[in-house]
Amino acid sequence: MNIGVLGGGQLAYMICENITKTIFNCIENIYIFSDKKGVPCDLLKNIDKITLIYGDYNLENLLKFSEKCDIITYEFEAIDIDLLKNINKTETQIYPDIKYLEIIQDKFVQKEFLKNNNLNVGPYSVINNTDDIYKFIENYNYPIIIKARCGSFDGRGNIVIKNEIELNEWIVDNKDLIENYYMEAYINFDNELSICGCKNKSVINYYEPVKNIHKKSILIKTEYNIDTIKVNIKLKVKNLYEKLLDIFDTKGVICCEFFEYNNEIYINEIALRVHNTYHITLDCCNISQFELHLRSILDLEIPQLSFIKNGYMYNIISNLHTKEDILDKYEELKEKYAMKIKMYNKEAIGVRKIGHINLIEI
Repeated sequence: MNIGVLGGGQLAYMICENITKTIFNCIENIYIFSDKKGVPCDLLKNIDKITLIYGDYNLENLLKFSEKCDIITYEFEAIDIDLLKNINKTETQIYPDIKYLEIIQDKFVQKEFLKNNNLNVGPYSVINNTDDIYKFIENYNYPIIIKARCGSFDGRGNIVIKNEIELNEWIVDNKDLIENYYMEAYINFDNELSICGCKNKSVINYYEPVKNIHKKSILIKTEYNIDTIKVNIKLKVKNLYEKLLDIFDTKGVICCEFFEYNNEIYINEIALRVHNTYHITLDCCNISQFELHLRSILDLEIPQLSFIKNGYMYNIISNLHTKEDILDKYEELKEKYAMKIKMYNKEAIGVRKIGHINLIEI
């Protein structure tokens, strides 16, 4: 079995790094495709069975890459779906299935799909013109959030509009791009939560939900403790996630983020891949999300997923939430928690995730 991974970043790096001996014996070769060098996966290039291939994301290169692979997976979602549609599905399977990837790539289309399948989302609307925005504000008032429909992550492309002055400024700056955005009512949520798992052979497997904290719309902390999330909210998250995976019927890990507000939950976003909020599974669970993803796409046995330790995951983010910031916090916790630091072989350029630290209850 030859596996291909699209993307050479930290998620692909941790997928390949977490191949256990059992899984390794099922794999002849792992091919990693990256459009740039100097990426986290460069750390893997001297490991047996792993080959890095560099090039542009174009049809010729992806077809050549696919010819080497029995199964392809991906670490990011902003891939030209039309290129992937040209890969011969009888010879190379892609997981998660790209028919679901196509739905979630456009966040407005994603919201429509979820709503049409009776899955709970907050108020939102398309933007075809400025009148659409004014009508939405009449119904939901300020603030609103204007979001890029495609290609955004880590809060990029999201703009909170708090008043008419900010709206007018945004319209002037984006008058020729307005249809590239959609809008949501601002939910002043009590908590942001996420859940992660997969569906294989009609069985849905998932970890317990976790609680997330953001700074400037970028995840800085994930927490798991059995008492962190109210029991009724956990049940609502799990029930909604099971409905979601009955619809997104594909192999591979799927993560879903939720807003908890006024004792209800609303789906925020879906990721068809391993996810930052579950890096905590590397050290606090019986198997990591990365091993789970591989077991899923390879049709290997999946054990009952469980947290075996309480813990925290802190993102190391250059110029926002540094390693030193986290180590200062650890001084207060070190008697109760062990620490594991994971760096991604990334330069500290701008505001950028360059590693994470897991704190594991002793």
